[in-house]
Amino acid sequence: MSTNSAVLFSAPEIRNIRGTLTSKTENGAIFKDLPDRNLSISVRGLSPAADVPIVYKWMCAQYAGAFLSRDAPPGELEDSYASMIESDFSHPFMGLINEAPVCQVNIYKTLQDAISLYYDARPGDYGLQLVATPLAIQDNMAVVLRAFLDYFFTFPEVSRIVADIETKNEWTNTLFKMAGFRFHKKINIPYKTANLYSCTRDSLRRRL
Repeated sequence: MSTNSAVLFSAPEIRNIRGTLTSKTENGAIFKDLPDRNLSISVRGLSPAADVPIVYKWMCAQYAGAFLSRDAPPGELEDSYASMIESDFSHPFMGLINEAPVCQVNIYKTLQDAISLYYDARPGDYGLQLVATPLAIQDNMAVVLRAFLDYFFTFPEVSRIVADIETKNEWTNTLFKMAGFRFHKKINIPYKTANLYSCTRDSLRRRL
């Protein structure tokens, strides 16, 4: 993703997550409680100073693939996130379970990204990129990802969310399908062959 990317939302607004689970907001973060599973899900904007060291370790793990070169210093990653936060193209978020960070999500306008060259992109399309902690529990991560989707769809300008997942990454492909994404087509981009997935408000509602 280009470091000229930018903030999707001018500020991390407080939004309620729709759904049957208990939800609340506090200090710009979104919370969702799952008492039957002893889980508390929260979504908040990424803080470069506090979160980059955590995300950097995740990205340096082998599974991170093309997200980050192993030789890239943490400062470059922090600058990249800072550029995103200051612009109007995308925005980084953190997902937490029981207050512990478990994933980082970028949301971006696909019409202003190279991904638009590989499918019929249209206004209202936003892409989603996910970096998860190593050894994440897939079922729990699916709940977190659905919380992100529910949150993003509270913004009226978001009509469809797409994601490109490397075909060889079976764990993440399964995760996105569990969360409510539907397979669209296979695409070949410079650094990987990927499955392109999409999700809309209606398809997410039917999935849930």
